Amino acid sequence: MESPSPSPLKAARLPLRFDPAGLQADLDAVGGGEWTAHFNTQFFEGDWSGIGLRVAEDAANPMYAGTHHQNFADAARLRDSTHLRAVVESFHCPLRSVRLLKLAAGSSIREHRDYDLGYDAGEVRIHVPVVTNPDVEFFLDNRRIVMGEGECWYLDLNLPHRVHNRGSTDRVHLVIDCQLNDWLRSLIARGMPEHGEESGFELFRRLVLRDASLQERLIAPTGRDAFVRLAVETGAEQGFRFTAGDVEAAIQAARRSWLERWIA
Repeated sequence: MESPSPSPLKAARLPLRFDPAGLQADLDAVGGGEWTAHFNTQFFEGDWSGIGLRVAEDAANPMYAGTHHQNFADAARLRDSTHLRAVVESFHCPLRSVRLLKLAAGSSIREHRDYDLGYDAGEVRIHVPVVTNPDVEFFLDNRRIVMGEGECWYLDLNLPHRVHNRGSTDRVHLVIDCQLNDWLRSLIARGMPEHGEESGFELFRRLVLRDASLQERLIAPTGRDAFVRLAVETGAEQGFRFTAGDVEAAIQAARRSWLERWIA
């Protein structure tokens, strides 16, 4: 049995590229009734849905992609989709779940971790954007990763991540869960590391640390919800664009950091 060695990469654009027009043609052939709402309803706001292209044979929901499932089979939609199938067949490693995941315009996925995914665990998730827009904000470990249509990305989703689609069009990714083997390790090693951009909230936070008047203003509200609303409002006044979810994620990150120091 192959034993995975740790990867220092959080995100990398892999040396594979696919034809966005072909992928979008396959997407256009999908019927509206084929989309299933994501089962993690507490993780998102708006419309987050998907289509199972390679599905666990024993799963009650085609969206399930848990590591406890063993047997996966291609669905009819994958067999009928020439370009999507070509992407999947280009991966020379054991495949598990394959899905199209759609985050509708104006929708968001709250910060969370996929603890069963990761290089160390021997299973990773690959993203291939099919359609996206410049106003999609994907944050991994509080750094924005911008992924273009037709690109292929490795992401360490064991780290905290969140997404907000601020655009007027849907964002759809082809998401492939792969078991690590030597071929995939080599592909990831040849990828272009991406460290991402700081979030608007992080830039605003640093401004607040330098500005006593902003500190006084943000101390005023009582209650977490009131603080979050005021932070978003004050940030916008200062020219920083971020959401309540970004503030909540920063609060959670600070809490995790405090706990880690306390436990150590």
